[in-house]
Amino acid sequence: MTRITIHNIGPIKNVSLELNKINVFIGPQSSGKSTIAKIISYCSWYEKNAVLHTSKRPDFFEELMVFHNFEPSYFSSDSRIEYETEICKMDFIWNSKDSICNVLLGKDKIFKNRKISYIPAERNFVTLPGLGKYNETRDNVMSFMYEWFLAKNELTERNAFSTPIVGLGNVSFYYDKDSDSDRISINNNCALKLNHASSGLRTCIPMLIVFHYIINDIYTTLRTQTPFEIIDIEEKLQFVKNGSDDSKENLKESIADLKNQLDELSNLFKYAKKCNLEDKFPPNFNNLLLNMQEQLANTIGLYSQYFYSQVIIEEPELNLFPQTQQELIYHMFSVLNETAREHQLVLTTHSPFILFAINNCMLGGLVKNKIPNEEQSNFASHAAWINPSLVSIYEIFDGTIRSIQDEDGIIEDNYLNQAYKENSDEYLTMLNYFEDEE
Repeated sequence: MTRITIHNIGPIKNVSLELNKINVFIGPQSSGKSTIAKIISYCSWYEKNAVLHTSKRPDFFEELMVFHNFEPSYFSSDSRIEYETEICKMDFIWNSKDSICNVLLGKDKIFKNRKISYIPAERNFVTLPGLGKYNETRDNVMSFMYEWFLAKNELTERNAFSTPIVGLGNVSFYYDKDSDSDRISINNNCALKLNHASSGLRTCIPMLIVFHYIINDIYTTLRTQTPFEIIDIEEKLQFVKNGSDDSKENLKESIADLKNQLDELSNLFKYAKKCNLEDKFPPNFNNLLLNMQEQLANTIGLYSQYFYSQVIIEEPELNLFPQTQQELIYHMFSVLNETAREHQLVLTTHSPFILFAINNCMLGGLVKNKIPNEEQSNFASHAAWINPSLVSIYEIFDGTIRSIQDEDGIIEDNYLNQAYKENSDEYLTMLNYFEDEE
């Protein structure tokens, strides 16, 4: 259970909700969809930081503004965020000079570490060439770019990522390490750079590859610590080293020995690479380093293995044809259905077609037991069917939210009918003036 309340931040006046497995926010431009999504992601990270770290905690609002590009004008004297889970209760009150951050940790529940990934609307930025040297900021675009580099690194021409969305065409992506180039192959023939492809491919392919990486791939391979994690480990090592508890002396010595071994091996490997001698090391040497790194992190209570992933996606429909939007939702939901991990998905959208697709998934979840097994595959959404109780859909309007689901969890008929009605009213009115020339 995770409950969050947001009061007077940006366009949001007062919003309170409980996070579900899948959470969808729809509304007009500048209504506050992304504001809610960004705050959810940062509260989740701050909880993780508060539970796993003993070093001093960063200023919540200061870091929120940096990572998610909020302006100070977004906040006022009564801006407040409350965030509560089974193991943690946090209260953040804005003050331009000295914000209040109250964190109360529980003692009875075990924290389940999670991978948090924010996929911003500006994601096609990562398709621009020469981004490997871009390191001027530490915002959500940079975070996504780092995950994009990790996700695509093993996608060679022989191990290309074939897009599972029919509407995107017969397209596969691979990363050419020699030229540091993102490439796509169309119909197994025509090859071009990703940044020369259509806007739909440039926006959707990075999103899909990172989504698969975050949901599946990070659980099948040893994980390299991020630069931010390495800094956190160094800080906590210093904290342990300076501690005065004599009962921890043996632990300190073990940590110090492990850290020295890791540093020596890492420096030796870096030197060997510099001299083009890395082929002299055993093939599994890099895995040995990763195992030692993970062992060190776990020893000091940091970054235990992930239990699940939390993925926040802004406007998955960007630059996509309506039918392709539908396919995208079916695919993402089917990927979530295929894993036993308790992943969490947050979506912001402007598109009624996204809602239509989600509604099909939920209705299928309700009636699947009544549909003969041999007929279920006739429905395009069948692999994506989901129990509506696992989905929460909210409309944002005038700084508040309301659920648009009925008692069965299906999107209210009047809401979907309104989406159709708004498109057809003007046409039907003008049709009265149309004169048949026959």
